[in-house]
Amino acid sequence: MKRIFILISLLLISFIAILLTNQQTNSISLLGGSAVQSPQNNQMFVVSLKIENTGAPDRLISAASPSAHNVSITNSGHEGSAIIIPKDGTGILAMDGAHIMLMTKPDTFTHGTFIPLNLTFENAGSVTIRLQNTGAAVITHGRSNGASETPAPTLELSWEDVPTKDGAKLRLETNNFTFSRADDDAAHVPNEGHAHVYLNGLKLGRLYSETYQISALSPGNYTLSVALNSNDHHPYVNDSGPVMDDLVFEIPD
Repeated sequence: MKRIFILISLLLISFIAILLTNQQTNSISLLGGSAVQSPQNNQMFVVSLKIENTGAPDRLISAASPSAHNVSITNSGHEGSAIIIPKDGTGILAMDGAHIMLMTKPDTFTHGTFIPLNLTFENAGSVTIRLQNTGAAVITHGRSNGASETPAPTLELSWEDVPTKDGAKLRLETNNFTFSRADDDAAHVPNEGHAHVYLNGLKLGRLYSETYQISALSPGNYTLSVALNSNDHHPYVNDSGPVMDDLVFEIPD
């Protein structure tokens, strides 16, 4: 009788552990996985995808794929910073922020085919998505791809609600700029557009208004950056570079 009780107890503990693991994993969803082939190196791919978090703040730890011989998380300018997806928030891995570089043989990952990508999170654990090879594309950087206007837009950030463990509210002060929710294929209209919001280099999304609510974050140090972009998704630039501003803050333990 005692052995039966112990066996039932062990089975119950295992069931609860599995249930908790599934709940954690299900808090993170990966959507829209694509891999763009570099025109300079046909073995290198730039990975883009959307991370949806329906749980507590979580940290992206690593990326791997059994079909690639090298996978790395690239976060230029924010090396060493934690990549945090806010509570009930989203993060976008894309070329204009933190993203993933993947190297594999092009004859095993041809245009239109799929390979698996595994992302590991501090709380949610391992989450897998299929990446589709969407073909080669020209990858551009820098001010040569920017939108320059006279007068140039200006941007200054401040806190409407200062950061706490429960979140924060950001305020944007702009001049020579009008927020416009245009279609993705809209043409450029001078001094119109939207903003991109980044947290420690991770793109959180687009912004079409003068305020932005940040959900709860894990304890740590953060840099919140906002950049102004045109309707056709080019960054606005001035004589000093991109039209953007930063706020540095800390969430204490």
